[in-house]
Amino acid sequence: MYKVFINDKSVILCGKPDDGFSQCMKIEVNGRKSIKEALRNFADNASAQDQLVIYNNRDVKKLLDDFISLFWYLEAAGGVVMNRERQRLFIFRFGRWDLPKGKLEKGESPAEAALREVEEETGISGHRLISELPSTFHIYEHKGKKVLKMTYWFAMQYDGKEMLIPQLLEEIKAAEWMGRDRDDLIFSSTYASLHDLLHADINQRG
Repeated sequence: MYKVFINDKSVILCGKPDDGFSQCMKIEVNGRKSIKEALRNFADNASAQDQLVIYNNRDVKKLLDDFISLFWYLEAAGGVVMNRERQRLFIFRFGRWDLPKGKLEKGESPAEAALREVEEETGISGHRLISELPSTFHIYEHKGKKVLKMTYWFAMQYDGKEMLIPQLLEEIKAAEWMGRDRDDLIFSSTYASLHDLLHADINQRG
């Protein structure tokens, strides 16, 4: 199963959906044309549920490949960084709290890109990888094109005490360490596509 976000709505790609999707809009598809039509109907229906289930019980990987082929596809990587005080590192950009991330450069592995982007966007160095977290998918519009971005995520540890320096050229207004006592603020003001990711990191590290 794959989950793709369009703003704060989600599209689930799967085989035959189970009872857990009983309240969702469900459409069986067979190929790119039917996927495109399902997405158009979902986007145009303002009263639709917040989740669309697109399914084909023959080949879910082929379903994902057909879905991706409808968009300009990009890959990015980022990190969920924790410090010694068990606070996580967030950035504030475009009016929301977010996690440091960015596009992969040519010849760069996702892990290398994630470490680089965290350093560039927040100013810290010496952070290290702990484990890989679930990837996320989201769709947005850029210069008239529909873009599907897949982001690889990594849990990271940072034991230093460097001052955080937000990357102003990337329109990052602030970088801040936040403890679990600020979860309500984060989950109410970050992107829906990050909710499952943050829960995965919390379940893994507490």
